[in-house]
Amino acid sequence: MGTVKFRTLFDFTRHQMNVGCVCGSCAHQGVVHCDRLARWCFLKRLHGTVDALPGFLRCSHCGGRPMRIRPTPLPPTFPDWGADEAAWKRMQRRLRG
Repeated sequence: MGTVKFRTLFDFTRHQMNVGCVCGSCAHQGVVHCDRLARWCFLKRLHGTVDALPGFLRCSHCGGRPMRIRPTPLPPTFPDWGADEAAWKRMQRRLRG
């Protein structure tokens, strides 16, 4: 079996790995649930490529951009983010205008 390349969010979901981010400013480490991040990108009509993610994500401590994005089996840092369907519906309504 060869090395797995994680190029899109769908590669993360296919291998059931969460998205680990390291901030470029304060070196804070966070983990984002891969399925919820993919759904968020879909709703906002963003690319799901790993190269494009630093332009969309922000650090929860300092507001900086992530320097490194990698797959991780660790649980999400904010497990409640996007956990219920009502929150997704509110986000959809807000994005529609």
